[in-house]
Amino acid sequence: MTAVEERTTTREHTGAGEELAWISWLRVLAIAGVVTIHTAAATAVIEGARDQRRGLVAIILDIGAVFTVPVFVMVSGALLLDPRRFRGAGDFLRRRAWRLVPAILFWHVFYLGFRYWYKEETLTWDQVVNEFLNGRTYTALYFFWIVLGLALITPMLVPWIATASRRAVLVAGAGAAAMPILTMATLELRGTTVTWIVTPWTWWTPYLGFYLLGWALRGVVLRGFALAGVAVAAAGLGAMTIWQWNNPAAPDWLQTISPVTYYGLGVHLYSIAVFLLAQALIRPGALLGGLARPRMAGLGRLLGDATLGVFALHLAVLGVVVDERWIGNDVAAGSAAELLLRIAVVLVATYAIVLLARLVPVVRRVF
Repeated sequence: MTAVEERTTTREHTGAGEELAWISWLRVLAIAGVVTIHTAAATAVIEGARDQRRGLVAIILDIGAVFTVPVFVMVSGALLLDPRRFRGAGDFLRRRAWRLVPAILFWHVFYLGFRYWYKEETLTWDQVVNEFLNGRTYTALYFFWIVLGLALITPMLVPWIATASRRAVLVAGAGAAAMPILTMATLELRGTTVTWIVTPWTWWTPYLGFYLLGWALRGVVLRGFALAGVAVAAAGLGAMTIWQWNNPAAPDWLQTISPVTYYGLGVHLYSIAVFLLAQALIRPGALLGGLARPRMAGLGRLLGDATLGVFALHLAVLGVVVDERWIGNDVAAGSAAELLLRIAVVLVATYAIVLLARLVPVVRRVF
């Protein structure tokens, strides 16, 4: 059996559902990670967090899930950059606009209302416009702009990808990824700070590498020693990232060349490893092959298709759970068990609301 098995058709196995089951379940894993990050964040930054069980658990969960946003972008690339699904720029942009623009408008208005009526924040028009133009209306809504920006450049990428080799796309993806990696790694050397232009129409630029790599690595199925090596690498990179984050004991050179950020070298490698592991393990005959069986693949598709709505809504659910003190008496969890319960409640409650909302024809457009 070869270490790497490349597939050229989406229906080589018994059906497209099994073929793409790994993508569905990877999306579910990623959204669970996003919810975990936002729920654990307040506990991960308490004073002396590493010396307390609740703080250490929060750090492990929070930073251990740092691959989530990059993996979401890679999944988008794996699906949207497929030349076989491309029917021209007009058709592609119409479909993406119909999916994304209503959601972007709705959720930005929703969170302005959430802040004004529920959080009782005082908002001015200048503030609203400023935050909108900087992609900062509410925590993590910038992700909508990343996806929209990448969608807009996709019609320029697909015709090239249709004629390029996998190696060419891989090199292009690595080159694009090198730009944010080198920017972060040379900050101290250049004596400057991060200078990304963080506007709604430029948020996507540091993620272009992930987007291209998602397509370049789709169909690369690791086996044997290659799979074992990537599994060890993923575990090692995850452990290193968890140990390194906000840790005075971490050496300066490591913090310099591989900071714990979506743009850092370690997070790039960690995210790629997770992507490859999911693709190798969630398929018939593999360790997690049960998830690729028709019934489980269908469940994965159902949950995976709801991830956009979960991404958008969970922030409000989390805000209510914390502010109303439904679980715990403080923003930071009082114990590790309390933190785990919060994560479970926010994830399950948000999924329940979103799945119900997606049953309503018009409402499902923004979920």
